Amino acid sequence: MERQIVDIEYDDGTKCIARIIKDLGTELQISTLEYHGYETWKFSEELETVPRESISGFYDTTCLDDTGLFEQLKNGMYATVDPSDTEYEPDFGDSDSDSDSGSIVSLVSEF
Repeated sequence: MERQIVDIEYDDGTKCIARIIKDLGTELQISTLEYHGYETWKFSEELETVPRESISGFYDTTCLDDTGLFEQLKNGMYATVDPSDTEYEPDFGDSDSDSDSGSIVSLVSEF
């Protein structure tokens, strides 16, 4: 369960995304994703302890990029992914899998 990305819901009804740092049995030590400014986010260095019952959702991943909500920038921070951008394809940094062969493909069908 450690390193999992989860949604946390606090007693006052507010929710946030967090990374589980340590499973303490009935409680979890977490690092919350916080707004850092300039449209960037990062996980807090200050850890919180919350009851296990405060988890309101699981993303089934340890990588925030895999949620489809954020992408990691080169400086280690995260930027939100615009869900209305239908042409967005996450870049996981695997340059060996580039399918761009450099050829030009015509979108006009030939008769």
